[in-house]
Amino acid sequence: MKISYNWLQKYFSQPLPSPEKLEELFIFHACEIEGVESAKNSDGEIIDTVLDLKVLPDRAHYALCHKGIAGEVFSMIGIPYKSKESSNIVVATDEKPTIKIDAASFCRRYVGRYVEISDSGQSSAEMIAQLNAIGQRSIGPIVDATNYVMFDIGQPLHAFDADKVKGKIVVRAAKLGEKIELLDSSEGVGRNIDLAEGDYVIADDEGPIAIAGVKGGKRAAITAETKHLILESANFDPTIVRKTSTKYDLRSESSKRYENEITPELAMEGMKELTELISEAIPDAKFGPIVDVYPIKAVQTVIEMDPGYISERLGVDIPSETSEKILESMGVLVTDVKQMWQLTIPFNRFDLTISDDIVEEVGRINGYDKVIGILPPKVDGVVKVLPAYYLSEKIKNILVSRGFSEVSLYTLVAKGEVETAKPLARDKAFARMNLNDGMLSCVERNVLNADLIGLPSIKIFEIGHVFSNTGESIHLSIGAAQVKKVKGVNGKKLIMEVIEIIGKEIGVDVAALNSMLTIVEKGQLAVCELDLGELLKVYKLPANASYTDLDFGPTSANIYKKISPYPFIVRDIAVFVPEAVTAEQVWAEIESAMKTLTIGAADTKAGEGNALQLLVRHSLFDTFKKDGKTSYAYRMVFQSMERTLTDDEVAKIMLSINSVLKGKGWEVR
Repeated sequence: MKISYNWLQKYFSQPLPSPEKLEELFIFHACEIEGVESAKNSDGEIIDTVLDLKVLPDRAHYALCHKGIAGEVFSMIGIPYKSKESSNIVVATDEKPTIKIDAASFCRRYVGRYVEISDSGQSSAEMIAQLNAIGQRSIGPIVDATNYVMFDIGQPLHAFDADKVKGKIVVRAAKLGEKIELLDSSEGVGRNIDLAEGDYVIADDEGPIAIAGVKGGKRAAITAETKHLILESANFDPTIVRKTSTKYDLRSESSKRYENEITPELAMEGMKELTELISEAIPDAKFGPIVDVYPIKAVQTVIEMDPGYISERLGVDIPSETSEKILESMGVLVTDVKQMWQLTIPFNRFDLTISDDIVEEVGRINGYDKVIGILPPKVDGVVKVLPAYYLSEKIKNILVSRGFSEVSLYTLVAKGEVETAKPLARDKAFARMNLNDGMLSCVERNVLNADLIGLPSIKIFEIGHVFSNTGESIHLSIGAAQVKKVKGVNGKKLIMEVIEIIGKEIGVDVAALNSMLTIVEKGQLAVCELDLGELLKVYKLPANASYTDLDFGPTSANIYKKISPYPFIVRDIAVFVPEAVTAEQVWAEIESAMKTLTIGAADTKAGEGNALQLLVRHSLFDTFKKDGKTSYAYRMVFQSMERTLTDDEVAKIMLSINSVLKGKGWEVR
């Protein structure tokens, strides 16, 4: 919500704090500030400051306007409001609209007024400047006035050309087959909408003239030639307005306020302010009597609470007088009845419904910085060990100690038995039925990156929830693959070895444990899955089990390192050298060759453009001796953080290495 500093100042009789001070106050007591910008005139002079406030939905019903924000400022710093002079609008004609509400559950209140104008008039320079400051262009005195009132007090308004309205105005449900042509907008010519039975409209005797709370129709739109107006200030059901505006992609500043719910009590205030602004812009305008259809009156919320509850919940002593002053600054009527407070909440504060809401309001205005953090008292007694938690953590410790890494994979997948109501994507429309499918895919991806990771084998596991028509359960899945070829070793062997260790360490017969496994093999890859609920049936918790057994040590010293999003390239090189030459000496020559070669400075940090910067991993993977010589074989992984390397670039690096090694008289294989 963009707030004009000059506009806000109109509410107060004393100068406001500077925009910088206001920004600080809002951040610590009300809401986040998404930006502060200067509004300039045509000469480039700064004439206003605009604060962009992040108003969340829980406060949107009162804070999406300058009046609501002025109330926040008053509560925070207490500078007095400026008394507002109400102009005396004379009823100069008996003409008035006939209004009927056929959907009282949707339309809580409808206020209408007939106006006769002789000319188009002109918006004041001040109004135009303030609208421009918050990003609203001036259109004409009537539209400017409706926009100004909406951004001033939060009440959306609309104006119809009275000469185009046929008969009475009715708020009703749309009829099957009805259509409406919408007003033109900055986005282009107005659309034609085929209305559905769940929509609600403002209609006359001939049909819809507006989609209620969402968008006006073209048939009764005002133009430069309009001489007679019907003004509308109404209140509509927030849920229905949101559904309709979303369905037709017609989100606007008006629908935004309706869908966040505003009090019906605001409708009359909106009509009176709109009338005053039109009277100022068009002095000879003639106004008819106000028609107010208000079928079900709004009722104020009353909260009964002990004033001491505020200090108790906040953990800091706040005198009752201070709390009372804060609440009264928000318009809350505080009545003391037998040492209990009866709080009558303003109509526009739908967010205040229970005692804890009152605690929050007092806390934020008083300042959360005054709340001292105190640790809760230490709990005495023995903490009961939960078998399911103890067993899963025990298994995690066993797997990690054997070189396995824990992963957390997607719970939402493409197929399953339990479907989500509103999936975010087609491949995430169901809750997973097993862990093996995701684990197999995870192992496959890790195998492809084994050289980059630098692992001879992939060993991972997950403990997570699975879902089926029979309910929810917790499973263990283990995945493994032997990347570096070792005779007799594959993924399944790695899994079965660790399963045997798990069985022995948790005291469960290995044969019984194996019978519970679901194993899937795919070449050298393998995954297995185990229902921990079934395992718990045969698992016996040790008599002296304690959470201290699980050895929750200090946090890891590992630091996150960014991974390049670009593909890597692997190259091997083997070289025969005299037996006296060590592997370290050979590698030193390879490094030297890369240091002297430049491969695009864009790939490296400023001032470092040598090829060595592209080497992310290397290893000596083979050594053997023959005829007085030693063969060393190295694997090198190249990758850029900035772009995709080409084969030609890596070939250039390898050519440079070959040249240096051959220059030493060594044989490159």
